[in-house]
Amino acid sequence: MRQVVATQFGGPDVLTTSTVPEPGAGPGQVVVDVAVADTLFVDTQIRRGWGREHFTAEPPYVPGNGVAGIVSAVGDGEDPDWIGRRVVAHTGERGGHGGYVERAVVPADAIVAVPDGLDLRDATAVLHDGPTALELVDNAGIRPREWVLVLAAGGGLGILLVQLVHTAGGRVIAAARSRRKLDLVRRLGAAVVVDYSEPDWAKRVLDATGGTGPDVVFDSAGGELGRAAFDITARGGRFSAHGAPSGGFTAIEPDESERRRVTVRGIEQVQLAPADLRRMTERAMSEAAAGRIAPIIGQTFPLEKAADAHAAIEAREVIGKTLLVTDGNDPSGAVFTDVERGYLRTQGLGRLATIAPDGAPQNLPVAYWVNAADETIDIGGPALGDSQKFRNITGDPRVSFVVDDIATPEESVGPGGQRGRGLEIRGRAETIVVEQPLMHGFTNDVIRIHPRRVVAWNLDGPGPNIRDVR
Repeated sequence: MRQVVATQFGGPDVLTTSTVPEPGAGPGQVVVDVAVADTLFVDTQIRRGWGREHFTAEPPYVPGNGVAGIVSAVGDGEDPDWIGRRVVAHTGERGGHGGYVERAVVPADAIVAVPDGLDLRDATAVLHDGPTALELVDNAGIRPREWVLVLAAGGGLGILLVQLVHTAGGRVIAAARSRRKLDLVRRLGAAVVVDYSEPDWAKRVLDATGGTGPDVVFDSAGGELGRAAFDITARGGRFSAHGAPSGGFTAIEPDESERRRVTVRGIEQVQLAPADLRRMTERAMSEAAAGRIAPIIGQTFPLEKAADAHAAIEAREVIGKTLLVTDGNDPSGAVFTDVERGYLRTQGLGRLATIAPDGAPQNLPVAYWVNAADETIDIGGPALGDSQKFRNITGDPRVSFVVDDIATPEESVGPGGQRGRGLEIRGRAETIVVEQPLMHGFTNDVIRIHPRRVVAWNLDGPGPNIRDVR
């Protein structure tokens, strides 16, 4: 199998791909055929040799803190019913290692089932950030209308914190570094957004709170940014110093926090015992499956391009999560079967469901085209860029797209003579501008769907065919 190895501490170029024998499951273990591997900013810091007092990895080592995929083998004494099931699992010890692989050997008690309806990429995106965000918000005890400052709000963790605080009734002040990130978090519920690359960002936070400062601060940045955030925290507030991408955890003297009666918690609050981590991971999967937290996946890279993924993370180029995907184990290969592909190309009209700002679904008929090269789906229309569905997608990219019809009696393939047939395509959409409209009368605006899960019925034979793709 292939794996990515950090041969020494250093820049992204120390990550190399090698081939090793296939692993087996020993007692108390399972083998997961990895479809998606998680990446975190801390992976890049560990690779550079930062935090050796906190993390155990020493070169050469395989980076990565967690994976999602299909259980392919179990060790002696373990339940064989796990084989073939979709799971997520944390890998390695504190700080994580062993995740950038095609097949991961993990403790049997570390795997968590992925709920139906949640695709493996989204499951991976909340594997680490989901439990962390839930634990942080639980510990903070946010009260309605409290001002809550979220640093690094455009990252994978920050995006979930914005959503959870907004749901809890807090007033979110989201701080990030680019207009694209700020526009996104505003759509996710932030009441105020500030660009902390601008010198007056802290004053803008104070002004937004009427001069008192935020009641709660989630510091996912650390360094000077975290220090500036602590300086404006409201008297009697709560400050969580759990992040260090800006060079280290925010340093706060105990006597200073006591004098201002600010409760300070550090990284220890999210360094959970195995049983607690499993419980919070299960909760994160349930919250994501129900749509109460929705990760944003900004970019994916093939496993062998892990160095490119690290470089993009360090450059702060990516909004939300960055993930690694494998080829053979990613249940994506071809998105559609030949029969499904032919069916889609003979229909031309479908129904697109998007999520409105209030969380309600909006379902509308649309014209569509299947792109042969990558099997994405393009949707066009007159004045599409001014439509509510277009605006919905810029706020929440999750979509469902359905194409179905009634077969003729000669084509009946369903159980018991059922004649209904079709496809539901669940995935994420992006809004783009193309050089030529899809057809006469349409604008150049296009909604492009990237399929993640296909639910087909009565096409490739009787009954359903449900699977994750990409």
